[in-house]
Amino acid sequence: MTIQKESTAKLQGVPETLMITLYGRYTEQSYPDCMLKDEKAVEIAEKIDYDFYKYAQGWVSQVTSVIRARIIDNLLKTFLVNHPQATVINLGGGFCTRFFRIDNDKINWYEVDFPEVIELKDKLVQQSNRYHLIAGSILDPLWIEQINPDVNQPLFIIMEGVSMYLSSEENKALFSQIQTMLAPKYAPIEMVFDVMNRKTAASTKRHDTVSKTSAEFKWGIDNSQELETWDLGITLKDEIYFLPESVKYPQRIKPVWLKYIAFIFIPLFKNNARILQIEIN
Repeated sequence: MTIQKESTAKLQGVPETLMITLYGRYTEQSYPDCMLKDEKAVEIAEKIDYDFYKYAQGWVSQVTSVIRARIIDNLLKTFLVNHPQATVINLGGGFCTRFFRIDNDKINWYEVDFPEVIELKDKLVQQSNRYHLIAGSILDPLWIEQINPDVNQPLFIIMEGVSMYLSSEENKALFSQIQTMLAPKYAPIEMVFDVMNRKTAASTKRHDTVSKTSAEFKWGIDNSQELETWDLGITLKDEIYFLPESVKYPQRIKPVWLKYIAFIFIPLFKNNARILQIEIN
């Protein structure tokens, strides 16, 4: 019997980019040196009707998106050691499956994304009293009204693969909402998100996978400490460069690129992709 797959036709522009990271984790499961086990990604990918083939040559995105996901997983796991009942908010979560990878049976989790994304995701994953899907723009503060964190536990906010699709003003507006509407009750708030530098943000058409969609990068930042000058209660705690992590998997790098591997460690290229860990008060 043929199983009817869910249509992804409504996912256009930025919403479509969630397919890139889903594809990255899905294909990762086929490698003998799999860096991130994710059975839920396979389950979701096999239930939807989408042409993943157009990302088949995007091996850089595939490897680095998996490395990024693993690093963020580890940051959250470390946080949960001391705060096992924390509330986690995943902004622009897409088809992120992190909850299913690290659920400790205690966390309270919220996924926030565009209505068309949540409509589809709701057909593919099961919500519960600890796992919630919220439909709406992360720039609309209405999503905050739907968050019900335990006042005795801190918040941990994740924004993976999102900041570069927002303008500088939109990023500042989002952080302002978090500071003014959440921080007064739940500060300090821990948050991790990834950024790219300005040069990379200006070259969407050269990106190996995003260029296959109609989405465009809008923002990059060269000096992460600049965030502290926004006067939004932000303190930079750590900066993790995850592009160099790919060197640990030379067998996954295309032979033609091996001779350029040293460039990954040069600051100009190194800060193409980094995860920032901040605190908001």
